[in-house]
Amino acid sequence: MGNTILKWTANLLFSLAGLIIVWALKSIWYGAVYAVRHPRTSTALGLVGGAVLLLGWETVVALVGLLVITGSTWKAAHQGSWDRFVGEFLRTWLRRWWTYRRVWERVMRRCGLVVEVDDEIHYPQIRKVSTTPFWDRLAIDMQVGQEIGEWTSAGEKLRHAFNGERIAVREIKPRGVELSLMRRDPFLHVPVPAATMPACTEDIDYTALPVGLTEYLEPFTVSVVGGHLSGAGTAGSGKAGVEWNVFRALAPAIADGSVRLTFIDPKGVELRQGRALLQDQERDYASTAPAVKDLLARLVDDLEELKEERGEAGERDHVPSPETPLNLICIDELAPLLAYWPRATRDKIEDSLGILLTQGRALGYIVIGLVQEPTKDIFRVRDLFQRRLGLRLPTEDHTDAALTDKAVDRGAGCHNIPESLPGVCFALADGEKAAIRARLGYVRDQDIADLIAHVQRLREAARFEARRTAAGEEKEAA
Repeated sequence: MGNTILKWTANLLFSLAGLIIVWALKSIWYGAVYAVRHPRTSTALGLVGGAVLLLGWETVVALVGLLVITGSTWKAAHQGSWDRFVGEFLRTWLRRWWTYRRVWERVMRRCGLVVEVDDEIHYPQIRKVSTTPFWDRLAIDMQVGQEIGEWTSAGEKLRHAFNGERIAVREIKPRGVELSLMRRDPFLHVPVPAATMPACTEDIDYTALPVGLTEYLEPFTVSVVGGHLSGAGTAGSGKAGVEWNVFRALAPAIADGSVRLTFIDPKGVELRQGRALLQDQERDYASTAPAVKDLLARLVDDLEELKEERGEAGERDHVPSPETPLNLICIDELAPLLAYWPRATRDKIEDSLGILLTQGRALGYIVIGLVQEPTKDIFRVRDLFQRRLGLRLPTEDHTDAALTDKAVDRGAGCHNIPESLPGVCFALADGEKAAIRARLGYVRDQDIADLIAHVQRLREAARFEARRTAAGEEKEAA
């Protein structure tokens, strides 16, 4: 009997020892994995633990207090350097652990983003968290069996779960998804100035003119070659920012003749103040129905002549230059041309506009058209504009009509833009499934005056240089 009890006790102790050893080995393994995956956090915890053992907790508390006081003083004295060297690290660390990892599994279960296999629950893994003063970006490894559509569908659930103002979901690699969560709207805190005027024509990239900032505070660009550009928005939405920012970004090219502007200004207000930018203020400006009809007809005739010249020369690609300028036809409001003016005039205008939109882009005839009411019965030529911007609009139907079918499903929220944010727009870029949210630079009357003065100075400098060169040649000839 006694031997049996001893044997049972020995087996129990042996089993307990084995369990303890296994638990210890697992703990060491998990600790090592954690340390490799999170070196900064594990290093910080190790340093704090070592300091407590070597110096005592009283000394460590005093040092922490000193660090807090020093950091607070630094932040108050120089916010910029604090954010660059300390603030971003602390913000990212806190949000990674407190906002996301602490509740990650619970949120994934409730949003239906887990995979269950044989009664085991497999969770998506956070690979990386990065932050800015306005955004959090989470790089996530999806579980096998998941697809990007599940994350897109759960976007609003995730936004509410993590208390974000906006969310963007995109695939960054196979099985990799990125969540971008806006904590606060940068457009409420960061002003977006008018586009900078380049120093010379050589500095202009016609395929990427900077006209504002995206909501990630990165340059927002538009192209004025290879396709036409439209902008739709209600009154006061900031549509004029499309035109004036483009003009400022093209200032030296306008001055040397590499870009030739044509203004169609049915309201007779917005573009009138920029007539000094035109090479021929009488010939290249129209505001009444008959004048617009004649102007567009002349442009079509010029296009036909250029088509024959290019065909004979065997030229296919258009490169803007003073000899072969980019003809930028700016229409401040499309609605009168397509819906409101007398039908006979309107039909001829629409015929000419159709030719320019279908044949002009390859020959350097590019249309920038703005419209206040982009409904299908008015904005019938929408699909002939390859690049489209949607500013503030009244309904989801208007948003789809301005951009493309189901644009709202792709994240274009033109109908949600408040009146307090003029210039905010959505665009659909090539290769991107989600809509881009941006804000056009705010162009003041003074910015327009500066643009005109700058172009006139450049033109006068070019004329002076031409006169000096001519005088030098005459002197050499004599």
